[in-house]
Amino acid sequence: MVKNILLSLLLLLVGIPAFSQYQIITGGWVYDTDTKSFKKNSAIYLVNGKFGTGSEKVMNWDVKKLSDDDYILPGLIDLHAHYRVSFDGKAYDDTVAMPKIFLANGVTSTFPAGEIEPEKMWDLQKKIDAGQIPGPRILHSGPYFGTAAPDWNPEISDSEIRQRVDYWAKRGAYGFKAKGITSEQLKVLIDQAHKNDLTVTGHLNSGYRNSVNPQEAIQMGIDRVEHFLGGRLLADSIDAYQSLKNLDPADPLLDEIIQLYIDKGVYFDATLATYGAIGMIDSPIFFDFAIENEYFTDFTKDIIKSKNTPSAFSELCALIYPVKQGTLKRYYEAGGLITVGTDRPLLLDNYLGGGIGGFFIHRELAAMVEIGIPPGEVIYLATQQNAEALGIADKAGRISPGKWADMMIIRGNPIEDINRTRSVHTVVKGGKFYSSHDLKNAAKGKLGPSVEEVPDEIQ
Repeated sequence: MVKNILLSLLLLLVGIPAFSQYQIITGGWVYDTDTKSFKKNSAIYLVNGKFGTGSEKVMNWDVKKLSDDDYILPGLIDLHAHYRVSFDGKAYDDTVAMPKIFLANGVTSTFPAGEIEPEKMWDLQKKIDAGQIPGPRILHSGPYFGTAAPDWNPEISDSEIRQRVDYWAKRGAYGFKAKGITSEQLKVLIDQAHKNDLTVTGHLNSGYRNSVNPQEAIQMGIDRVEHFLGGRLLADSIDAYQSLKNLDPADPLLDEIIQLYIDKGVYFDATLATYGAIGMIDSPIFFDFAIENEYFTDFTKDIIKSKNTPSAFSELCALIYPVKQGTLKRYYEAGGLITVGTDRPLLLDNYLGGGIGGFFIHRELAAMVEIGIPPGEVIYLATQQNAEALGIADKAGRISPGKWADMMIIRGNPIEDINRTRSVHTVVKGGKFYSSHDLKNAAKGKLGPSVEEVPDEIQ
């Protein structure tokens, strides 16, 4: 018993480094956000958790020297980062393994895109900020707005929606996400969020069964849209998923909705790769590069093994994936604003294929490159553009004086091969250095329910 407690304490402390207030990183190559390429790194200054200028009057700098094979990128921002795990009809936000896995992969900031247990997520943030456990920044979304929230009342009044927005805005939310919301409710949410200078995104639909088509939401003033571009190409007589499988990416009608996004300055997060994973697409993009099975509890491994066969939804997503590839390529070439998110909850009742959120952001980057978006541009989308979309470009997104000292260090030039972003060996968040290897080891065997947590009748 004592041995187990000591082991748990050791694993808890792994990856929490000593913190030097004044540091200089020399050597290697650094991503230049302006040119979207890499340049020789002469010196990066870290001062009290932020990037410095080098003009600070400091006597004793802690100098870290990188090799010529080291490439420095701003910390990745995941704008659709789920911590959610569900099994046997119950859902919870994982605060043990997911934070370490995100951070180990260079994801220094996460927008949870709807929290199942908001209070638990706020507590996680406090522990991370206090240095008690390692993890990325939690850029809170608060609870879902819509039927995706466990406590949502379909008959909620306008004043109750406004009160809900104000409450979570005061708590420190960075924005909100709607899912399973009516047109009338969404209009109120957007209006009240904007009064609090916060953004709104949504998992919307086609207009089918009182849902909201993204085109309608854009006219209301929504800031970002997840998954579906929308417009008249999504018939309101059927669900968006069913409509999307038959969509022709070359259809001239697509120009109408793309132009609406551009004219209104709305960002689109296609969450492209997750549809390939759910569809069990046979592509090197979806190969398991990290032996992800090691991160699950033994009980979770058994559940996944029993479900690792195509379902009706995976067959549908296999048809949707090439459509999403074509529409996103066209959207990009037209000049549409794109954000990057993973959308990888661990849903054990409705398994969504392989890929854990933290690791999966590298698949999303590769999937974007595969359709023709240049690697340097994809890195920009996952850093600077994501920061702009969430309204935190003054704090994050690039390696620049005054911003959070968040970055990742990898082996090799990802402009030459985007898969090199997967070679993260060091992560810096708020000026603190973390070993990716140590963080991963501390998360192994921790993700998902264990047999002790499951009722006897299910065992």
